Amino acid sequence: MDPVELGAARPVIFESWRRSLDARVDPDRHEAPVVYGPDEVADLRGAHPLAPAVPLLRHTLAMDETIMVVTDTRGHILWCEGDNGVRHVAERVHLTEGSCWSEDAIGTNAMGTALATGKPVTVHSREHLVRTYHGWTCAASPIRDPHTGLLLGVVDVSGPLKTMHPAVAQLVSAAAKLAEHHLVDHLVPRGHVLRLKFLGGLQADLDGRPLMLTLRNAEVLTALALHPKGLTAEQLALLLYGERGNPTTVRAELHRLRAQLGGVLLTRPYRLDAVVHGDFLDVRTALRSGDARKATRHYSGELLPRSDAPVIREERVDLAAAVRRSVLDRGDVAALLSFADSVEDAEVLERLQLLLPAGDPRHALVSSRLRRALE
Repeated sequence: MDPVELGAARPVIFESWRRSLDARVDPDRHEAPVVYGPDEVADLRGAHPLAPAVPLLRHTLAMDETIMVVTDTRGHILWCEGDNGVRHVAERVHLTEGSCWSEDAIGTNAMGTALATGKPVTVHSREHLVRTYHGWTCAASPIRDPHTGLLLGVVDVSGPLKTMHPAVAQLVSAAAKLAEHHLVDHLVPRGHVLRLKFLGGLQADLDGRPLMLTLRNAEVLTALALHPKGLTAEQLALLLYGERGNPTTVRAELHRLRAQLGGVLLTRPYRLDAVVHGDFLDVRTALRSGDARKATRHYSGELLPRSDAPVIREERVDLAAAVRRSVLDRGDVAALLSFADSVEDAEVLERLQLLLPAGDPRHALVSSRLRRALE
């Protein structure tokens, strides 16, 4: 399928191509980004709610000349199993564990489109936006938490075009339903949810209840969010105070913080027993996926700008530099504008001045800001 043939495509494919092209996926030169290494994939598997269902999926979907793939909700492949020959071919095109197959990363494909629509999808050959995958057919189906209905990921069967039987799509959908039934006894209702908004400010809530945090509270929470496996008092002292840090001071700070968090703050090691959402974590994830536009959308300012804690300073500098480099490299006007709204940067403004047409009202605004930045 070529772009001129879009009008003849199935509606689900037409809409997926439109989303993918809007995300600037290149049909000729794009490839799935490898986001996680083997050790990171192993850690993600162990913590993922679909892990208990993988043996069932493996047994149900074992077929010659195909591979079974299971992703998380962002399209990262956590499991890729099946025919050794097909796996070898798949690895050459980044259809492998640790890679990202969301639509905005690699264009129309069964896994990414199933995640985008929340429905089972089969993508045949030239329906893939990226031409590298025209020799493949893939069938994917979402898997949801049986208690909450929330999306957990997708299961997919992929194989060379000539080997895929038409009945595979129905089998994949049936396997997804079996997995959901299997998870009834393995997943407990979701626990606490902690939301941190620390870019350009200091706001947080626990299960929707606003938290009254000091700057030091926020620094502790940031350190724990960046180290979900936990930290000792000694490690926290080093991250928060540097070499002069005192574990006794840290324990006193944690005791005060526990008054607001209750049982969410665990000990030995100190860690958070909650689903943690953070704007700075969203930026990190988007950067690792190569999504400059999403990274800048979440980047609303520097991380805890008043903090002088070593762990915050390091993360603040890393995030700002990575977002800046990403938007400059991609040359995406929307991403550049978003970044320019969060920080005054002459090079970013110069790039926008070059990219925006002279008749665009934003060109005059950017030019005015650039003159002030250079004064």
